[in-house]
Amino acid sequence: MIQKEMLTYQQLDGELRRIDRELRKNENFVKRRQYKAARQECEETIARLDARAAELKAQLAIAQQAVQKTEEVIEEHSREIGTLEDEDELNYMNKKLNEQISELNAAEKEVKRILRECEDIVKAFDEAAAKLPRLIAGYRKYDEEFNRSAAELKPRVNEIRAKQAELRKSIDDQIYDVYKKIFDGGLYPVFVPLEDGARCGGCRMEMPRAVVDAQFADKPYMKCEHCGRIIFKDE
Repeated sequence: MIQKEMLTYQQLDGELRRIDRELRKNENFVKRRQYKAARQECEETIARLDARAAELKAQLAIAQQAVQKTEEVIEEHSREIGTLEDEDELNYMNKKLNEQISELNAAEKEVKRILRECEDIVKAFDEAAAKLPRLIAGYRKYDEEFNRSAAELKPRVNEIRAKQAELRKSIDDQIYDVYKKIFDGGLYPVFVPLEDGARCGGCRMEMPRAVVDAQFADKPYMKCEHCGRIIFKDE
């Protein structure tokens, strides 16, 4: 038989779980979570836009330098063409000039593309920055209201914790460790009675009676092979 103190401790954990579920269903808790997620998304968007703006600034500087350099080369080629009389040399320089003009067009096109993206980023940044204060205010509002609801339940929670602390002094360490390991894994209740001589009182699954009898022959409890709960005989 599992210690009655352990079973009482488990019942109190059940009440704490119910309180926690009630709080999580609280409208203010739900709203707070929604505003928190929206706020985080907005802040991440602003950070992402800020980082992209820095990248574009660097790209723009490079593109503008390319435009300036190409314009200087075109100017130089234009001056040289004015001094040439040989037809082959003129043809060669015209070819070089056309290549530079093509490069200039490409560089100017890149500058325009970057500037367009910068405009889009500024617009998106302004929209996100304008939305953020509302999201922060909404989160704070529902956080305060939820905390008031939680505060109303805190005396009962503290009372339960105090009772558990007192019960813990009488609970066998080995049994408690088994309980905590399973409970912390999300399974509740941990200790359940054996029903009809061969059925788990938790998952309700039937087990071979011979297996059950063999397990209980050595100790007052056994582990359910289906759900992992600890089954005891309710005597």
